Order: sequence, then structure tokens, then C-alpha cells
Amino acid sequence: MPESRGKSRDPDIVTAPPRLRVPGAPLTFEPRAFSRPRPNGHKRPPSGQRFHLWVSGCQMNESDADYLTQGMTAAGFSAVSELDQADIAILVTCSVRQNAEQKAYGRFRELKAWKRARPGRAIAMTGCMANKEKDRLYDRLPDLDYRFDMRQYEAFVQDLQGEYETDPAQTGGAVLQHGLTAYVPAIFGCNEVCSFCIVPFVRGIERSRPLADVVEDVRRFASQGVREVTLLGQTINSYRDPENGARLADLLEAVERVPGIWRVRFLTSHPRHVHDDLLFAIRDLPRVCEHLHLPFQSGDDAILKQMRRRYTTDEYRAIIAHARSLVADLSVSTDVIVGYPGETEDQFQRTLALLEEIKFDVVHIQGFSPRPRTTAARQPDDVAPAEKKRRINVLLEAQRRIAEAANQRWLGRCVEVLVERVGDGEFTGRTRQNKVLVGSAPLGIEAGTVRRVRVEQATAWQLRGQVLN
Repeated sequence: MPESRGKSRDPDIVTAPPRLRVPGAPLTFEPRAFSRPRPNGHKRPPSGQRFHLWVSGCQMNESDADYLTQGMTAAGFSAVSELDQADIAILVTCSVRQNAEQKAYGRFRELKAWKRARPGRAIAMTGCMANKEKDRLYDRLPDLDYRFDMRQYEAFVQDLQGEYETDPAQTGGAVLQHGLTAYVPAIFGCNEVCSFCIVPFVRGIERSRPLADVVEDVRRFASQGVREVTLLGQTINSYRDPENGARLADLLEAVERVPGIWRVRFLTSHPRHVHDDLLFAIRDLPRVCEHLHLPFQSGDDAILKQMRRRYTTDEYRAIIAHARSLVADLSVSTDVIVGYPGETEDQFQRTLALLEEIKFDVVHIQGFSPRPRTTAARQPDDVAPAEKKRRINVLLEAQRRIAEAANQRWLGRCVEVLVERVGDGEFTGRTRQNKVLVGSAPLGIEAGTVRRVRVEQATAWQLRGQVLN
């Protein structure tokens, strides 16, 4: 058991019965939302209803894939890790940037030969790209058999059951096999409507799940051996229980009390919704980790205004300073976009200056990619690709130096590490601040345990240490 910063908790795991849930909004049906008639002569295999998932994009897509796997398994289908063993290939796609869509189309082209190699195979597509393109995908991709919205995944599963002979008893019902960590959605959609972001158009308006439902899912994961959960939302810190108005801090407290859960994380936060109750929860709740992911996107106020972020760089600075003053050893990660339409060299330099001033632990950097239906897509994409790449590399090099200096602060300190993997004489795990730590594996160390480790080496990307007895 991990050491607690507060009162001790019962380590016993309470088994919760598995229960299917529909991600997002209630079912809303669209014409041809699920199936396209197959060419004459193709027949479904009478047995062996195996499916293979290909997942691209964010943690929300990974969570959606978990729920889809649960629903498919409950309906009598079996998940397989090898594509060649599958009868159905399902692509969970991303649309946040153009290269994510190109990746999905590339994977689909690879699947065409797989499908034609054996009669009865089928290809399905879901996720943000499928939501954006809707039934246009059927015309663009003649080999596509199903397109569905994850908010409608139960209807998709029922559609498959009508074409395949399935026996739920043979697959053991809705049982998911997880590792030590799991993602649990707490809020779907987004109301921020940032000028560059397609999420509100493909995920819908903001919808918080009832607190009790989130906690129930966490209990189910704990019963399957999960020890760390990450609560998900495009703007997770705007969470409000639709039944009683409970906020994210209340949800964190409820989740960390679930027996068997040793660590709780959450992402992604928006600067406009960082309040003291959330910071106090990070500071005071013993199983909530000291980590905050808070995108700043640009260090220039004019660009932030065009992005519709609704905060200034000074306000962002104040939020980070206040959070660090309340939470000891808080790690902070962020997202940055370079090459936004009209971004000048001076404006980019202000982004670099803010990054160097705040000294983030981790920075995710992307070049601007125009997305359909967004207001930014109507502006000239006037920063050349080569210049975007240069700006990305400048920030990456600066962040490498910053991260190395930040990690040096941990030298000689003892930290709590959740061991995730053991092999080849070494173990790998993560600290409460979400830093990767590796070291020599002592006899008897196992994945899924929390160990005290003294940090002996530090690079920009990881720590190395010695397990303490």
C-alpha cells in the first residue's frame, strides 16, 4: 500500500458488478448511422466473432475503446490483439489535427487488403473523425461497413448482433482486463469553443456524468486490479454533478475513497476554472496526485484573444504561482500551439519567454492545424510549415533544458513510485508528479506495488533511483 499523506484507508477491494454505460449523451439515431449493405455474395462467418480495435488520439478515445470493448464482450464478441485473427476491425479515430485524420485514412487503406482476404470480414469506424465526416465516409470509403457515434455504441453492438451469431455466455459477459491504470470519463463535450478546436463540433456540448456513476465505474476498475485512475474531461475542472451540483473537488474526494484505488489524477483543466477548492483537494486528499495539466496555448495576449481562450498571460501566471504556493512539489504540464494564423516572430518569442519563465515539467507542442467549422479555419494559414517546425524545435530545445533542471531538484530525495513494469532486471514506474522513474529491480518487487525510491540520477525525460527497504 502507498504511504498516505492523510488518514489511513481500508486496503480491501470491494467488488462491483460490471455495468454497461453509454459514453456521452443519450442515444440519438441518424439515417445510415450504423450499417451499409454489403455487396452480394458476402456472408458473415457463422462463429468466431472476434474484433480488433485500433485506437488513435487522446485519452478519451482510449476510454471510449474500453467501454466499447465492454459492450462487445457482453454481447458475445471476443477481443483479439492480432488483426489477422479478427472478423471485425474497429477504428477509433481522432480529428483534432489533420495529420490524425491522415493516419486514420492510412490505416483504413491497410485494412482493405485484410478485409478482402476472407469473406465476411467487416470494417467499422467511430471517434471524432467519424463524427465529423458522418455518412460522407460511406461514399469516400466503399469498403467501410459501419460508421457510428460512440454515444450510440450500444445500438452499433445490437446491429452487429443482428448479423453475427453470438453467445454472451462464452465470452464471460462484460469483463474487461486492465493493467494498473485506467481512464474514467467524468465530463463529455466542451462549451469553451476555442477558435482552433473542433472538439465541440464532434463531441457536443458539455455534459457532466452523475458523481455516483463515475464512482461506480471506478469501483468496477478497482475490482479488476486497477490501482490508479485518471478522470477525463475536455475541461474537467468545469465538472458539475447534474443531480446535486457537486464540483470536481467533491468528485475527487469520492473517488479517492474507493477501496483499492491508490492514486487519482485528472485532466484536462482550463485556466478559467481553477479555483481554490480544487487546489485544496490536490493538497489535502492523500491519494490525489500533485500534478496539474493546464494548457496556456500561447504567450501572447493578442493571440490568446483570437483563440478565444478568455484569459491573459498575466492571469495565467497568477494561477500557476497561486497553485504552486498552495501545493508543495506540484508538477505542471501544458499544451502550446505555434504558427497560429498571423503569429509573428515577436509573438512567438513571447510564448518562448513564458515557457522559460514558468518552467513547466512537461510541454506538449503542436503546430497550428486548421480544422473545419472552427473560426480559425477561416483565417489564412499564413505561417509556413517549415517555420512552424522551426518554432516547435526551438520550444522543444528550451523545454529539454527546463525539464532537466526541474528533474535535478529531485536528486537525493525519496519519492513514492507506483511500479508499472518489471523485467530484464529493471523496474519502471511513475512518481506522484507523473515523472517516469526506472531502477534496478530488487528481488521480489512486483508491478502494482508502491515503493519508496531514492532518486540518484535525473535527465530531462526520466529519473533513476534505488528502491529503499
